[in-house]
Amino acid sequence: KGVIRDHQKVVTNNGEGEVTSGTFSPTMGKAIALASVPKGSEGLCEIEMRNKMVSAKIVKPPFVRNGKVLV
Repeated sequence: KGVIRDHQKVVTNNGEGEVTSGTFSPTMGKAIALASVPKGSEGLCEIEMRNKMVSAKIVKPPFVRNGKVLV
């Protein structure tokens, strides 16, 4: 689908935010990112990538807990 990069727009259930850092995780085999989003945002969100909205999941870091991938 592509790699998430900084400054991309994030749309959540509580408003808009912005990606602050993003990259591809070889361990998880997918793109991961940190973003500044409105307080209380949870569940799914959408990230604008190349003029398309891509679905993503909001989780608190770390992305892997107790050996389980959360994204």
